[in-house]
Amino acid sequence: MTETVVPKRIGFRSVFVLLISVSIGLLLLSKPLMNTGLAKEWSVFLATGISATAGLSLILLKIEGPVENASIKKKRIVLALVVSFTISFILAFVAK
Repeated sequence: MTETVVPKRIGFRSVFVLLISVSIGLLLLSKPLMNTGLAKEWSVFLATGISATAGLSLILLKIEGPVENASIKKKRIVLALVVSFTISFILAFVAK
C-alpha cells in the first residue's frame, strides 16, 4: 500500500478526537495564556492552534493510517500545523 500525505477518508472517530482535543485545549490553555498578558483573541488563537495541531497530528499519524516513512510523517505534521493555525487565525480574527 502506498502512503500519501493526506489519508483517503476521515472517520467519525477522528472527528470526535479532533473536537475533544480542541475543546480540552481551549479549556486548559486559554485562561493561562490570558494570565500572561495576551489579549483574549490571541490566547484563543494560540490555544486553538496548539490543541488542533496536536489533535490533527494524532489523527494523521496514528488513527487514519499509521505511516512508517519518515518524510511522510514530517509532511503530515507540517500539514497539521499549517491547517490548524490557518483555521485558528480565520476563526479568531477574520470571522468576528
